[in-house]
Order: sequence, then C-alpha cells, then structure tokens
Amino acid sequence: MTTDKDMADLKENGDRPQTYSSPAIIERRRRILEETRKVIAEQGIAALSMNEIGQRAGVAKRTLYNAFQTRERMIATAIQEYFDEYVSRIVYSSPPGTMQHNLERMISVVQRNRKIRNYIKAIMALYFSSDVDRDIWTAMHSPAIHHNKQWIEALDATKQLQPWVQVDKLVDDLVRFEYATINDWAQGRIPDDEVIVRLVSSYLSCLLGSLKGAARKEVEALIKDIAERGMDALPMSPKTKTKAALICTMMQIFLHHGARLV
Repeated sequence: MTTDKDMADLKENGDRPQTYSSPAIIERRRRILEETRKVIAEQGIAALSMNEIGQRAGVAKRTLYNAFQTRERMIATAIQEYFDEYVSRIVYSSPPGTMQHNLERMISVVQRNRKIRNYIKAIMALYFSSDVDRDIWTAMHSPAIHHNKQWIEALDATKQLQPWVQVDKLVDDLVRFEYATINDWAQGRIPDDEVIVRLVSSYLSCLLGSLKGAARKEVEALIKDIAERGMDALPMSPKTKTKAALICTMMQIFLHHGARLV
C-alpha cells in the first residue's frame, strides 16, 4: 500500500536533488526531464541510459547524477512532474472531494493519454512489472491515490462507506483497477472510442459494493445513465466533452468511409 510517507520520501529524501532556482538551471532541468519522457515514449525505460539523456539534453552525465542521484529517481521525477503539471491545468466544473471532480480528472487524463499512447504504454508496462523500482512505481501510483482519496475520505466522513471498508485499501484497489483499464487500452485491447465509457462505468461498478446511502444511489443512477446515454451522461468540462464528441465523430466518419472503400 502507498502511504503519504512514500510520496514525501520521493520528494524530500536524505540525498535531496539540487534545488537551485536560476533560470539557466530551471531550463536545464526542464530539458533533462523532457528528453527522459521522449526516450521513454520512443524506446521504453529498459533502454534509457544516463549517457543518452545527457547527450540529448546537452549536459554532462555528472550533472544528471548531481541533480537526481540515480537513473531511477530521474525517471520517477519525469513521470510524476508530467502528470502533476497536466492535472494542475484541468479546469473542473465540480469541487474537490466529489464523484464528479474525480471523474472529470480521470476523463481528462484519458483524453491526454490518446495523444501520447507510446509513452503511456511504456509506463503502464513498467507499473505492472514485477521488478519495477520503488521510486518509479510510487511516482505513478501516488498521484492517482491523492485524487481518489479526496473523494473516498469525503464519503467516509459522511458515513457513506460500508462498515467493512478500509479507506486506504479501497483507494489502492481503485487505482490499480483504473491503471489496469488504461493498460488494456494502451495495449490495444480496448478501442479508443470505448475507453472512457468503459473505464468510468466499470470503475463505478467496482466501487458500488463499498457504498451505502446517498452515495450508492448517486453512483447507481450514473451507471444506469451511462448505459442509456453513453458519453453524454459523463461529468466532463465543456472543453473535454467537445473534444470527446469530435473524436467520436471522426471515428464514425473513418469507419463509414472505410466500409465504402471495402
């Protein structure tokens, strides 16, 4: 189970990375992390070397070790900061600690993932690997823990969880389920035009047995609405919903013309 201490250990450890804040050092750090993410997308993590990152970012290998201490910590930082930066830019229509807020986050992230499929495929393969480095695994697991936990803790505080539910274990399980679905999409086992509805409806169905009271009724109602109306039932910001509708329209046009060509 991932704890808040895991996250703190990743961000602030005994061998703390350099934190100088001059524009030149900030820009150099940005280049290093950007090239790290590019190599992950292009070659996967197994092939990533400090020598190649140094060459691509235009810095000495010693600089990489001074800044991040290890290859694994550099990878973990690149993954975590990319996720945190994206999520911080999401415009929510619902307050934190609500079902709608958490689903808006999930849906927006999946929309982003469609643009960086190779990168997502690489990091999901690593997440489910039996020998993944702890820092890297924590960098992927902890951000989703935080956002799921806001809602689950709010439900616990209002006594809308079943008495047998343990908050931390439930949140851990929800994140694993979310990532397993994303991994199946990245591997091509779930089509692009189905992944959002599939993820949300399955996620809520998985959670349903842990809920009671008004929260259970709310989730049941949304699951039924999704079954009837699909994407139109989902709690998305107007910008995200427009993008989703555009993707579905493009897929329909492609399939229609493809069928005519055949």
